[in-house]
Amino acid sequence: MFRRFPLLKLALLALLSTATSVRSGEATSFRYGVDERVRWEYFDHIPSKVDVPTYSRNGENDYFRFRTRLWSELDLRPSVTARARIVNESRAWLYPDMTEKLQRSSSEWPDEWVFDNLYLEARDLLNKSMDVRVGRQDLLYGNGRVIFDGTPGDGSRTLYFNAIKATLKSIPNSQLDCFGLYNSPEDQWAINGAQRDLSAFSKAPEGVTESGAGLYLINSALEKLPFEAYLIHKRESGYSQPVKPNASGTFAAPAFAWQTLDTSAGVLRNPDFEIETAGFRLMPVFNETLTGNLEVAGQYGTHGDTEMHGFMVDATLAQTLSATPATPTLKAGLYLLSGDNPNTTSDEGWNPLWSRCPQSSDLLSFAYDAEQSAFRWSNLIDPNLSLSITPTKRTKTTATIHYLAAFEADGNGGGRERGWMGQLRQDFVVAENALRPKDKLATYFLVECLEPGNYYKQKNTALFARWEILYTF
Repeated sequence: MFRRFPLLKLALLALLSTATSVRSGEATSFRYGVDERVRWEYFDHIPSKVDVPTYSRNGENDYFRFRTRLWSELDLRPSVTARARIVNESRAWLYPDMTEKLQRSSSEWPDEWVFDNLYLEARDLLNKSMDVRVGRQDLLYGNGRVIFDGTPGDGSRTLYFNAIKATLKSIPNSQLDCFGLYNSPEDQWAINGAQRDLSAFSKAPEGVTESGAGLYLINSALEKLPFEAYLIHKRESGYSQPVKPNASGTFAAPAFAWQTLDTSAGVLRNPDFEIETAGFRLMPVFNETLTGNLEVAGQYGTHGDTEMHGFMVDATLAQTLSATPATPTLKAGLYLLSGDNPNTTSDEGWNPLWSRCPQSSDLLSFAYDAEQSAFRWSNLIDPNLSLSITPTKRTKTTATIHYLAAFEADGNGGGRERGWMGQLRQDFVVAENALRPKDKLATYFLVECLEPGNYYKQKNTALFARWEILYTF
């Protein structure tokens, strides 16, 4: 990471110089913790927009996931903290048989250990007007529609970004984050490395490097109308995708306007992708029980010589019935992502930047698996309605129904209806402060079902189910 991102190295060295100037007699503080997560996951018949594979991840998958994370923090000075977190996630497969698969696909024990947090943070610099964090860190903004997961290739094992982030606090009732990041497709720091592709561009033999920079403003000056605004630049490195001729020796034409077929080399050339995204998010509080969310973003960029532009709208309205037993909350939402019109010479599809993750549905994220890159949310119309109830302080039940459609009929079914999807989730806090102060044991069960529409050829009901137990301290 440092070899390819010298600015990060210089910034970290500067902060280290500050941190190591601890005067004798200054107290340091050390903290540590652990979280252990066990998941069982099952899914089958999740549809794909292409003919091969017939179903996402080749159909039925049944396995356990065991994730262990250990973290520690050391205050080198009252305003300087170093943090490290190391993680391992292994899998035990019930189906399919993964014994002959490469370690990067099977994740069987002991798998690799990686640092998903490794940074130095200095607070209250420049007369308490700025915080700076340098190194491997998590970044999450808003509802995670644009920045959430820097490593989609390993699922939820890690989410990290190799980044520099400066938080400016001089604006009243506001903070402005300025960040730059660089994520390579493989973690060179992995212990017992499995050569796992973290960028999840399955057709790029060497993976794709994702880098960028941005400004993100969070403002709470208006108590009833807090808002956020952002401007983000992203670059995806180009790659050459191997292709083969058919039985008659003919190569298939490129599927996208930006691709160039090189028959002599047997590759499709995908050029660098440069994209700018600007957006805002409003979070109105109408009264004590009625709240809203509106996020709107637009994109413009170039994929080689091909122009790209897209849009995203995420809107919700939530009404809580506080005087009713179990405190039900009814939420209506609309999620819109532009799609690429295959009949034009430009790319109109929304690019989810660093949010190639489950977002609002694990099942639907797998249905995007055969896109240009895994979990690439785009071309979506999703009106939805959910009801949550909290019978006790330790339990919560949420049921959601989605009608899913597409702006462009680019699936193998020829239509625009993705289908109807239902979700049911039950959360339960088992114990708190049981073995030590601030520890917590929680569990949940989630099931999602999709009745595919004419966007897909597949007609079998798709299913995703998960059970999880998580202990933290």
